[in-house]
Amino acid sequence: MNTSTLISWIGLAVTLIAYIVTIVIFLTHQSDGLKTLQTSFKELKEDIKDFKNDIKEKIRENQKHTEDHIKRLESKQDKHNNLIERMAIVEQSTKSAHHRIDDIKGGT
Repeated sequence: MNTSTLISWIGLAVTLIAYIVTIVIFLTHQSDGLKTLQTSFKELKEDIKDFKNDIKEKIRENQKHTEDHIKRLESKQDKHNNLIERMAIVEQSTKSAHHRIDDIKGGT
């Protein structure tokens, strides 16, 4: 085997070793990237879960506020309805009193 063939074989071996090292480094970085991606995904899932819980809490708060507001409105409506009923009674009583007054005036 002459020197140039030996140098060619050594060059080929170095090239193959460099290629293998490059593949190993690439796969290692891919694995690190995958781990980073998995960690980011887990964090994102937790953020979504927290966001969902926050929304549920806000909905519960708004429902309670709405229920309280409805109760206040119902109370006001009951008072208003009671006033209307009382006014109807007062109007009837006033009408009756006017008839009696008219009867008294007419009888004299």
